[in-house]
Amino acid sequence: MVVYLEPFQFTKLLEEKYLEVKRTARYYVYGKLSEETEQLWFVLHGYGMLASRFIKDFEDLDSSKHVVIAPEGLSRFYWNGFGGKPVASWMTSEDRLNEIADYVAYLRQLFALHTQNLPNPNIRTNVLGFSQGTATAARWLAQETGTIHNMIFWAGPLPEDVEWDKARPIFNAANVYFVLGKQDEFITEERYNSHKEKLQNLGFDYEFIGFEGKHRIDSPTLLALAERFV
Repeated sequence: MVVYLEPFQFTKLLEEKYLEVKRTARYYVYGKLSEETEQLWFVLHGYGMLASRFIKDFEDLDSSKHVVIAPEGLSRFYWNGFGGKPVASWMTSEDRLNEIADYVAYLRQLFALHTQNLPNPNIRTNVLGFSQGTATAARWLAQETGTIHNMIFWAGPLPEDVEWDKARPIFNAANVYFVLGKQDEFITEERYNSHKEKLQNLGFDYEFIGFEGKHRIDSPTLLALAERFV
């Protein structure tokens, strides 16, 4: 005999639980740390990208002076339903707090791994978040205790869910840049102005940099920034 529960009875018996597990995270590295290294970059891709593709946007950086580390989002999916190329995302709205906690722990561990015992004590550490990666970077950096010299938020806004009163000193201890293409198809002028007002209200010290282009990493703008970080 099969007994069917009423929806209310089923919901009453349903309990959500969690189990922490160990998993493997993938990342890519361009260049090799040495005494000649001047800048160490951590670059976070946008939604629906892979780190292997995103890191190619940084190939114009001189590998004798720059090392680029590109972590990949922990969630992968097929871009076109059940087919198409596999891509990655940092998080979705489903179980978002645990997804955020997981990638913050991942990024903090990765940062510590690559900033211990640097061959050159004068190496500048840069974090760049692109598109969805801007919110990812901000949530991570708000909890980071290591030294970050330059924070670059490229083509994306800061998230609303960071305790900015606590995090603002961390951000203002670094050089903060917001970079946006003037023809960015995802960020309207109204949205940009709203975000600018929010930053001013938060008391952020930052510099805005615009370039002629769309929603992408612009190599000349990147190289100009790198020159300033020396």
